[in-house]
Amino acid sequence: MAGPDHEVAVIGAGLSGIGMAIALRRAGIDDHVVLERADDLGGTWRDNTYPGVGVDVPAQAYQFSFAPNPRWSRVFAPGSEVMAYVERVADEYRVRDRVRFGCEVAERVWDEDAAFWRLRLAAGGEVTARFVVSAIGPFVDPRPVEIPGADDFAGVVLHTARWDGAQDLAGLRVAVVGTGASAVQLVPEIVRRAAHLDVYQRTPIWVAPKPDFTTPRALMRLFERAPRAQDAVRRATTRGVEWMLVDGVVHHGRAPGVNRAITRLLSAWYRTQVRDPAVRRRLTPDYGLGCKRPSVSNTYLRTFNRRNVALVTDPIDRITATGVRTADGRERPVDAIVLATGFRLASDPENFRRTPVRGRAGFDLATAYTENRLESYEGVSIPGLPNHFMMFGPYGWVGGTWHQLVETTSAHIVRVVAEARRRGAASVEVRPEASARWTEAMRDRLAGSLWASGGCATARSYYFDHHGDTPYLRPTSAAQAYRASAAFPLDDYAFAPADEPLPTGPAERTP
Repeated sequence: MAGPDHEVAVIGAGLSGIGMAIALRRAGIDDHVVLERADDLGGTWRDNTYPGVGVDVPAQAYQFSFAPNPRWSRVFAPGSEVMAYVERVADEYRVRDRVRFGCEVAERVWDEDAAFWRLRLAAGGEVTARFVVSAIGPFVDPRPVEIPGADDFAGVVLHTARWDGAQDLAGLRVAVVGTGASAVQLVPEIVRRAAHLDVYQRTPIWVAPKPDFTTPRALMRLFERAPRAQDAVRRATTRGVEWMLVDGVVHHGRAPGVNRAITRLLSAWYRTQVRDPAVRRRLTPDYGLGCKRPSVSNTYLRTFNRRNVALVTDPIDRITATGVRTADGRERPVDAIVLATGFRLASDPENFRRTPVRGRAGFDLATAYTENRLESYEGVSIPGLPNHFMMFGPYGWVGGTWHQLVETTSAHIVRVVAEARRRGAASVEVRPEASARWTEAMRDRLAGSLWASGGCATARSYYFDHHGDTPYLRPTSAAQAYRASAAFPLDDYAFAPADEPLPTGPAERTP
């Protein structure tokens, strides 16, 4: 029987896919391909080009440890700089020559007899691979608009993830639907040109001050000449982000007063930002910091002091041909609607109904996610899916930045693939008991978290899945997760021998 087209196929050429391809190359696993549905790499940073887009964590933390950028222009880098960084890293490590653009994987099917995956493409044909790595990221596709009448609107409709830079909003009446992280960045930018702005808020978001400033040239030169100095800054910044975004949530039960003190400080800051007490009350969350993803901005809250801005908290009843009608019967005329309504998460079963993943013995990922509480092994592998890995699986978010997750997960995957080579195994699958044991340990750690405290009921947070669980975050430190990627018992996987010799190559990372 003929072998597969490639030893490893990586789905997605965003940060996850790029980092995975680099890890494979550095490990000497050269027969790999990256399948990207778009016509360029970059993922989130390719797709999100709305005004004001940028990182909401310090840029020194938002980079790979092996590819530092000494010339970030600001503490919080704009999106164009992040995209330039992504392209530079991909070119430096020769990732582009492994990417097939315009190749959307419509279905993944495990061929039990051949012991490899058949990846059926939306445009027709298929790619086969011994191993598959899903690197599609946490935010897969824009969430479908479920507002009645959305198709009836006669004006301009924009989505933050599908921004049309040629569309000028100058002098228009604009409605922004949604007040998440993208809206926090977008609203202060478009209000400068719009004649009037209505911001439709379902749930308020905690917005903290943004300690942003231009990077001094002397500091850039220091980082260029002394990479170890920048690495020390990167480590410290990353740990700080992790402490704010992870530790305070996971260890909430140990010191609940800390969260209450921080929210009181933020409430006091809100009083310095928003003059109207009634508007300020509507902008202030009634849940703890961390229940819902927070954001940072020095301008978002002050936007609501402007005379041409209205905060609308009445539920939307429908969109009409000329405006937006709320449940109280009032219709507000607008010329343009901006949808900042978020994305479908990677754990949403609908993703895998649209692009099915079918494993061993009839296993179907959409069905598993729908009917059962989510589980994984180390946030990477799921029983029933041999030779299949996820860069961001259940309980997979590591540390404070995406780059930490990518480096940790890719180290885990490379170690398993290298061991399969060493053993001459055609297939490798995590043992169900290992997956159940690890998942239960993660749930036990989360039992004392902010999310389990009962104080997040009003947050409407995507951290909670349709089973009521919070399988988004790995409740360990990033350092613990990285150590685990090098030390987890390889016998937690079942390796099945091959009838024919498999490719061999260096099992250890090479420079």
